[in-house]
Amino acid sequence: MKNILVFTLLIFSLSLLNAEVISVILPKAEPVTLEPYATFDFAEIDESSAIIKSRVWDDVYWTLNDSGNKNRIFPFNRNGQLYRAEWYKGKDGGVYIGGVLNIDWEEMAADNEGNIYVCDCGNNGNARRDLCIYQLKDPFPEYSGSVNYFKKIHFYYPEQKKFPAKPNNYDCEAVFCANGKLYLLTKHRADTKTHLYRFDSIDTLKENPVTLLSTFDIGGMVTSADATPDGKKLAVLTYNNIWLFESETDDYFHGKVFWLPIKAQQCEAICFDDDETLIITNEQKELFEVKSDMLIKVK
Repeated sequence: MKNILVFTLLIFSLSLLNAEVISVILPKAEPVTLEPYATFDFAEIDESSAIIKSRVWDDVYWTLNDSGNKNRIFPFNRNGQLYRAEWYKGKDGGVYIGGVLNIDWEEMAADNEGNIYVCDCGNNGNARRDLCIYQLKDPFPEYSGSVNYFKKIHFYYPEQKKFPAKPNNYDCEAVFCANGKLYLLTKHRADTKTHLYRFDSIDTLKENPVTLLSTFDIGGMVTSADATPDGKKLAVLTYNNIWLFESETDDYFHGKVFWLPIKAQQCEAICFDDDETLIITNEQKELFEVKSDMLIKVK
């Protein structure tokens, strides 16, 4: 019976991989050149790869630097100014997360329960077996020390059978919370698609398989994502485009779809400032604002 169940699950996973790839026909449109409205005022925020808006503190946003940097996250206000205690001397800044390494931090997410998630899910070579997400309480922004995470969520892609994988489609730089669940979008190098996965189990004592929900031809490599607190809107960023999906469920790719081609230096992070405003950061310390009514409805 156990072998039959395993075989059934394998066939189901393979059928999902071969399921419908959702796509849209895009109109001809000139890319919009993004102009920064602010820059980070702290020199050590030099590879901003994530941005979230705090759901606990007013006018607080968080970012982080990606692989190989220190194990810290940075609180800042909407104008890119770093928060830290007045007595904090020296050049250091940010809030450290104790007992962890920044192997390849690529994303952050926030839920409606006051938690934030630091996502060590970068997987450029598709060879990692230690993908994880740290869950912690949203820290006081002017705390200049180290905080603890309270959950370390190990996960894996059931469809990945080889390490490194070929095709190279198991990187991830986009994680978001919606409807009480945690989701991720894959970053592909072998094609222009992205897979939407959902965490249906979060067990800190084992590796958690993520559930493949659907696939969308997004036309490039996904670098970030964020959902509104009510979960009805999902913003997705690639290097050259902003996408906005609207749905009453987590079947985002079958809902309404909006799109905007953009030009800017290496944008890698996006979040909702409110339901109609997006904030984007890049690795050149710049912050951009995009109103959702700038996007073109394509479905």
